[in-house]
Amino acid sequence: MNQKKLVALLNEMWATVVKSFHIDILSHTISLNVKVVDNEKYYKIVFKGVSSFYFVENSGDSRLNPVDPEDGDYIELTSIDYYKNGIGKIHISSSKEIWVGEYFSSANFVLEFWEALLFIEAKSIVINGEEFLVDYPVKVQS
Repeated sequence: MNQKKLVALLNEMWATVVKSFHIDILSHTISLNVKVVDNEKYYKIVFKGVSSFYFVENSGDSRLNPVDPEDGDYIELTSIDYYKNGIGKIHISSSKEIWVGEYFSSANFVLEFWEALLFIEAKSIVINGEEFLVDYPVKVQS
């Protein structure tokens, strides 16, 4: 896998307009189509072998006050980053339901949409038909 090429391609997609977004749980994929405003170039991004994803609208209590879209609004892919070793353990905990503690992951991709973040743990990413087999991050201890 050519990590420099992957990072360069991801950097080209910063501040693009999201034209479509799809999560397919059965196929373990997350797909986006984005458009670069300056040169009208399009990118089709497919995360394959998705083992986990976590979306948060904003930080802290601000996540509880999402803004309703108005006519003409769009979603910006503000940034998209790859972390070879993952970002570290994302762990669900609950004071009432102990069983949820069995679920954890370590995202190797982070997508920023305006103030929101999408963390994805995936085996590969396909950009305009070119697949980069990144493999899952190093296993995280439970």
